[in-house]
Amino acid sequence: MGHARVPRFWPSIAVVTCGGDSLWQRIGAWVSTSSSGRLPFVSVYAFERDRRDLVVVWPATTGSLAHVVADFGGTMSEGDAGALCAALTRLSDALWDTYVRPASAADDEDERARREGERQRFDSVVAAVRRPNVPDESGALMVSYSPVEESAHRLGRVLHRLADNGLVEAVAADLQVEIDAVTRAELGDLSGRAVQAVALDRLDVSPIQVAAADELLRADPLGARLLAAVDPAAACVAAAHWLAAAAVVAADAAGNTPGGVFVEADDIQPVSIEVPTLVVERIVEEDLSPREVVLDLLRSAVAAGEGEIVDLAGIFAERARSEELVRRLPAERRDEALAKEPVRATLLDPRRPARDLLEHLLDGIASCHLLYDEYTDGENVDLDMDADDEHGSADDAEDQHAEDEADVVAADNDRDDGLYGVAADAGRREEIADAFAASVRQQAAAAHTRLI
Repeated sequence: MGHARVPRFWPSIAVVTCGGDSLWQRIGAWVSTSSSGRLPFVSVYAFERDRRDLVVVWPATTGSLAHVVADFGGTMSEGDAGALCAALTRLSDALWDTYVRPASAADDEDERARREGERQRFDSVVAAVRRPNVPDESGALMVSYSPVEESAHRLGRVLHRLADNGLVEAVAADLQVEIDAVTRAELGDLSGRAVQAVALDRLDVSPIQVAAADELLRADPLGARLLAAVDPAAACVAAAHWLAAAAVVAADAAGNTPGGVFVEADDIQPVSIEVPTLVVERIVEEDLSPREVVLDLLRSAVAAGEGEIVDLAGIFAERARSEELVRRLPAERRDEALAKEPVRATLLDPRRPARDLLEHLLDGIASCHLLYDEYTDGENVDLDMDADDEHGSADDAEDQHAEDEADVVAADNDRDDGLYGVAADAGRREEIADAFAASVRQQAAAAHTRLI
């Protein structure tokens, strides 16, 4: 029996000699997880036992969507159905991994070439499913080291064993839909099944998606619709640009620096400080593009989620800085202080880095609005206006009935004045919000050339 190992230089295929499926299953599992292994949100295939359907479910902007791929009929066992679903889900993961980690985001030429090769194998997926590599008479099996290609062959072997031509055609048709979804997502079109891209953390951004996010922020600089409308990585790039603009506007109002507005806003109410400050300082003070800043943060977070540290020297420097600060404390409190401020490999949640970053950026924009409101609102509106003198009592004191009616009218007018005070304050808040939005739009437009 032969053995499989990871070669130093990856060939496109290897020959594995096996006497049965058990070794192949172990090898296939290894090959199929050579991609990121971190895509829990892409299309998942399942067996619906009551109706005996093969179903695919994928995430949407809100909730999930589903589609029936095929009817298994009454002869398919649950074990076979489960094996088919697992193989389909594994192939979907490999396909979407090429979207999440495009060649353009590779750190070196070898990795770039490998990713480009993975993407080129899309054209052979359906053919591999229809005509998979199977063991020959001697038990030798051709195994590809490409996760996309080998996942397709593994799915094809499951279908080959089931020997149902109708099922093969249904699966092939659904796979073409999935491949088209990845292709459209790469082009910035998130319609149809490509909508699941909004749930993924891509390490590059589509200019089309950045432009779409930019338009949403121009319509509403607070970004209310941004969390569900576009690819989160692209949304982060646009949001970082608008955050820098909002920080400049808030700094002008507060007499502060753009990077200092978040600490000051935190004195008003708790807000995110560290991430927005870092992003603004890199864009405004270091003159980096929002794309550079966002992708740097995302790469560090994704690497941390995979057990890697991108900036080890930076972590050591941060630890040294923390230790220097705690030396000013009494000796018995130093260990406790260090434990409360651990040095992190990333500022983001490595389980959902793009979404986490986007939430920090939008919170930062809201913080800028909060501080702008604090310094712009020069009027203190009295919400408890007392208008008793204004509305008097009854004209004829001798007419008790008329006096009672006047008391009722006065009470109603008091309530109206209170409501007017609330409405006036709300109107003032709206005026300030409009002024803030207009100033941020102007600042963002002035720096628009650095958006990408």
